[in-house]
Amino acid sequence: MKRNKTYSKLYIMPAFIIFFTLFLLPSIIGLFYSFTNWNVMSEHIKFIGFDNYKSIFSDKRMLHVFGNTFFYAILTSLLKGAFGLLLALALNREIKSRNFLRTIFFLPMILSNLIVGLVFQQIFHPDTGVLNQFLNLIGITSNIGWIIEPNLVMWSCVAIEVWKASGFNMVIFLAGLQLVPKEMYEASEVDGANGWQKFKSVTLPFIMPSVMINMLLNVISGLKVFDVIFALTNGGPGRASEVVNITIFKSFSMGNYGYGTALNTIMFIILAIISVSVIQFYTKNEGVE
Repeated sequence: MKRNKTYSKLYIMPAFIIFFTLFLLPSIIGLFYSFTNWNVMSEHIKFIGFDNYKSIFSDKRMLHVFGNTFFYAILTSLLKGAFGLLLALALNREIKSRNFLRTIFFLPMILSNLIVGLVFQQIFHPDTGVLNQFLNLIGITSNIGWIIEPNLVMWSCVAIEVWKASGFNMVIFLAGLQLVPKEMYEASEVDGANGWQKFKSVTLPFIMPSVMINMLLNVISGLKVFDVIFALTNGGPGRASEVVNITIFKSFSMGNYGYGTALNTIMFIILAIISVSVIQFYTKNEGVE
């Protein structure tokens, strides 16, 4: 038994060393630097305690940035989940073109986020954009500043993410739908259940793991958003679409490394809390069932 335990530890060691070197060690070093005045102008790095964190939470502009980030994360998570589920339910039926349609809806997910942002920058252009030209052509509306009006820009960013990632949610939901026994649907039909009752009583309980996985991945990707918004607006106009990762990028670009590291640490803690909470909630409910 002791020999078996020793072998198992030896097999784990290479993966642990890589994980420690590339993730844990940089995280620990970053946590240390978040308590310093490290910047491009400082000759000596000094320990300043929680000053960077105080600056972040006392800055009203940062509250706006955090608000943008959570708005984006929550709204995209709900919409991607909803559209992904609808697509999965529609394409789980026995139709001839379902494999082709599944591919079409999933294709946007393989595109580079930077390319998507640059393409939609042209589509949403207020004067020469394809969207406004189409709307003008059918006589619906005049030119709309999709990415230059502060009240619209975050909605435009949300729409792009929903278009791009709903297909990914669809694939995970389709995997969950394959686990639903057909006999359950047949039994519910015998009992006189309608479509909504079958979904509520049969489909939903079986796809709850898929729901939890999608929501967790959606929230994490929403909070970590950077490249699409960076390419589309660079956080503008003003700071109307600026999210936390863009602020971190700007902080490092200006050489304010301590402040940027502190902000990155805050996001890491938020993501860790959300991830652990969702996993514990799911495992607890699963154990009850």
